[in-house]
Amino acid sequence: MLTQEKAIQRASKRGNKRVLVLGSAVPTPSITAYSWSNLPPSINVADYDVVILNLVSFLSEQSEMGIRPERLPSWQQLARLLFSPGSEIVCIGMPGLEGNNLYQSMMWWLPVTPEFMLESGETIRDVKPEFAAYFEQVRRWFFYATPKFKAHFLGLAQYLRVIHPKANNVQVGMGAIAYNRFQQPVGFKLKFRAACVERGVRALPASTDATTPNSQGIDSGVAVWLPPPTEMSVDEAINLLLRERYGLIQEQKPPAWADTYRLPQQQAIEDRILGYQTEINRLSQELASARQQLMAASGFSRLLYDQNSESLAQVIGSALRELGAQISPLKPPYQDAIQIRDPANREGLVVVRARMGVLPLNDLRYLDQWVRDLLMQQEWRGKGVLIANTEFHKPPRQRREAFQPNCIRAAQHFGYCLVTTTQLFQAIALHQRGALDLTQFWSSLLDTHGICPLPEISVAE
Repeated sequence: MLTQEKAIQRASKRGNKRVLVLGSAVPTPSITAYSWSNLPPSINVADYDVVILNLVSFLSEQSEMGIRPERLPSWQQLARLLFSPGSEIVCIGMPGLEGNNLYQSMMWWLPVTPEFMLESGETIRDVKPEFAAYFEQVRRWFFYATPKFKAHFLGLAQYLRVIHPKANNVQVGMGAIAYNRFQQPVGFKLKFRAACVERGVRALPASTDATTPNSQGIDSGVAVWLPPPTEMSVDEAINLLLRERYGLIQEQKPPAWADTYRLPQQQAIEDRILGYQTEINRLSQELASARQQLMAASGFSRLLYDQNSESLAQVIGSALRELGAQISPLKPPYQDAIQIRDPANREGLVVVRARMGVLPLNDLRYLDQWVRDLLMQQEWRGKGVLIANTEFHKPPRQRREAFQPNCIRAAQHFGYCLVTTTQLFQAIALHQRGALDLTQFWSSLLDTHGICPLPEISVAE
């Protein structure tokens, strides 16, 4: 069975341990760290596996009124973290001090704590190997723990209910990390077990809850308490722990003066990087422009599927403008019709229709009424053209003939041209390839009585 320490070390090497540092600056983007005075309101320490608390800076900032109590992690969060499998909470500082401002104890998150003696000495012996590197930076101790425990948390029953609704008893075990000369711990670990004491049986009720791993109770993770270092700063000591205990490589930011000392290859590489960045910026601008052009060009595909006559009229107007016409959209409520003037100065009135089925005769009557009104009101002389997107819900090759026989006969009789949007799409495709005879296109559109002879969309389109 793996010990707690081995489990933490193996998990850390796999890189799946989430580490949070409170009270220190950590120069590593991969580790979340906050100062006590800058804790975000949304932080939940129970989301992490390892939490390191710099209680030296906590005491300092608390005495300067620099900590907002409402931003501190709640005891409920820390209790859930402590009783999570494989969790570890590491504290660096003096455990027996309360601080000048009594709104928050240094040990507000523990259910019970050992009693401490605030004395000082230099002899430190029997250091556990896992913390040997840390204690090389400690030359004096300022407290030691006694084997006597007290319920530090006010309202222990309330604390235990966070762990399990039926827990009413907590057991604690302490293991020394290092001793002073008279064999008292100057660094230690605490482990807890929450249980239910009922009729002389120390056990929790049977449960399938993952927080109840066995019938004997719920075991906590590890709470570690270390004395403050004397040979380096606490920030440096935390970086040492992250590197030595958890295998997290620290990314060191070079000092500002280091940039003064440069090797010849550095400048050459930086020049190349600058050139690449300039090229990336140029290509990014060209890419943005190309995307805008693609969006505009792709708009003509709406000729094949647009189901609204008014919006389809806008696309048809843009297509005819690209083919050389002058466009005059009509004012509401006649937004499904367009007046055009071709390159030869011939005029036309285009009525646009989008239909689920084939074109009904009434749509041609609508065009005829429009033309007659213009003749009467403006003495207009031009060509009536009806452009239709029929059976728009089908691919072009699966559509039936767009115009019924009676529609075709009426168009031939009154001199109107019947065009499909698929024909107009094909004309745009030919024009963009430089293969469209524009003179022939406009003659087909404005000289034809009946169905327009323009080619239909091909399979390749």
